Amino acid sequence: MSVYRCTAVSLKTTALDFKGNREKILAAIQANENSSLILFPELCISGYGCEDTFYFPWVWEQSWRSLLEIAKATSGKTVIVGLPFFQSPYLFNVTAILQNGKILGLVPKQNLAQTGVHYENRWFTKGEESRNYAITPDGSELPFGSLLFESADFNFGIEICEDSWVQTRPGQYLVEAGADLILSPGASHFALGKQEIRKKMFSESSRNSSTAILYANLDGNESGRLIFEGGCMGIVDGNVKQEGPKLHFTDFESTHLDLDSTELRSNRARNFRSSGTREFRSRGKGLQRIEILPLKAQKNFDNSVQVSKSDLFQDFTRATSLGLFDYLIKSKTKGYTLSLSGGADSAACALLIKAGILFSGKELGPKYLESLGLDPKNLLFTLFQGTENNSEHTKNSAKQLSEELGFTHAEITVDSEVKSMLEKISSVKGLIPNWKDHNLALQNIQARVRSPLIWLLANLNGHLLLSTGNRSEASVGYTTMDGDSSGSVAPLTGVSKEFVLSWLKNVHEGKDIILPKINALEGILNSKPTAELKPLSEKQEDEKDLMPYPLLQKLERNFVFLGKSPDNLLESQEWSDAKEAEEGKKKFLKLFSASQWKRERLPPSFHLDEYGLDPKSSFRFPILSEISF
Repeated sequence: MSVYRCTAVSLKTTALDFKGNREKILAAIQANENSSLILFPELCISGYGCEDTFYFPWVWEQSWRSLLEIAKATSGKTVIVGLPFFQSPYLFNVTAILQNGKILGLVPKQNLAQTGVHYENRWFTKGEESRNYAITPDGSELPFGSLLFESADFNFGIEICEDSWVQTRPGQYLVEAGADLILSPGASHFALGKQEIRKKMFSESSRNSSTAILYANLDGNESGRLIFEGGCMGIVDGNVKQEGPKLHFTDFESTHLDLDSTELRSNRARNFRSSGTREFRSRGKGLQRIEILPLKAQKNFDNSVQVSKSDLFQDFTRATSLGLFDYLIKSKTKGYTLSLSGGADSAACALLIKAGILFSGKELGPKYLESLGLDPKNLLFTLFQGTENNSEHTKNSAKQLSEELGFTHAEITVDSEVKSMLEKISSVKGLIPNWKDHNLALQNIQARVRSPLIWLLANLNGHLLLSTGNRSEASVGYTTMDGDSSGSVAPLTGVSKEFVLSWLKNVHEGKDIILPKINALEGILNSKPTAELKPLSEKQEDEKDLMPYPLLQKLERNFVFLGKSPDNLLESQEWSDAKEAEEGKKKFLKLFSASQWKRERLPPSFHLDEYGLDPKSSFRFPILSEISF
């Protein structure tokens, strides 16, 4: 019996940080000295989010130099890492297989992700365009293409990320050719509930091929918008045996799958079913086969099962606080500044900063932030900017929340700034704006006048400015451009207002994974969401200005995610009030089309749900449009 420890590493990378990425890879190799095989994520050498710099030759050259350095550290083990590779005239997304200081071959990605947030075919070409050899920058020749790596009792092949998701997987050919293990290096972004989909997908692939699968993924906010989930997995005969940490704050985490080669092959002999036509099966027989040295066998065998269950609120707390934490660290600023209004959205932003501090202390140590010159108490500065239209309730809620979280808080009034601007423009227009005729302008000036003040405070603090808008507001343009839309990053634009309120309720009830019960949330949750831009006597509420948030969420999802026709956007059973549903539909379609220019100008946001509205990463829509039939 030979037992091999196969290790998947979830890795925090940064786009174009060749030195930093290489050092993390080398540290992970050293930390897994006893592993027979170590799998790293897709494009881990260069970073996944290099965008159009993938076109630059220096990116390929630096990637190759890093690969040569990493190869030197592979004595006695097999290591798989990802990088971009140019074979004229095409650029490929490849994995390199390293063993005992040598590069054994390069495997290109066969299927490029081009849905949702992915645009890989902008830079890369499908692996089917590759020749069966590659000429490296130093002039040597390497096997290139779909490869099967063989030793006496253990064979493995590779399919890269999207290759594992398509209907006809390269793994099917590799299994037909004799692969005992399929390696799946990935750069799979976070979305609520997505890890459960991965488990089902890999489990079924493993079951119907009677083989083992090892999956490695990136982790953290790599380049600004996408948060990667980590959550490496080891699957055998349809069962998830090992699942690594998700959304971790550490540089890397290792997940081990100990495989008994005799047991693997016995199961395959008993259960493997060949499928497809003879022509289909011949694709496996025609693969290039690369003979490798026997893998280093393990003495100890770990057959324990470690699998976690996903929880949407738990995952949201982890993902968004991690995204904000990485954004802060990588931007090399001192913290965040937030205009804390006493409402739900700004409260959620403050809580997520607190969660990031708590997670970093738990996973990186209590002195980690101080080691970077950051003071946890000064990592968030909150400011309440009041007008005569703000209630004492929201003012007090903002103060109570910030004090309970332990952050610095201040209060100012901006009525004089609003008055000064109105007087100046009144002299130009020859009129005095009034609420009857100039409602929108009078609301917007209050939001806009706050922007330069909060920006000034952020600059003086050396901070990034948080924008507090959610996806529901983005869909219908319920935001003031250059006002409450201002910011460096918008952490909530990937989720609906309905979700934000539910998450806050979960925190208030003391059910969050890291945050304690927050008493200040009681007053916020018991208040109707309001912009507080109209006179208090009008009792302004968001849902009166727009429509009920649950209705808005149904309309938005049906239109953006499900692609339903505008004339049949909402089924009768989806909303009990037919008149309200019809009015909501008309308002949504009008506002969604008219608001694309606003979405184009919103700060970078995180992709957090099954769909998003960020035009640079999720949903592209014409700036000028009018939906009519």
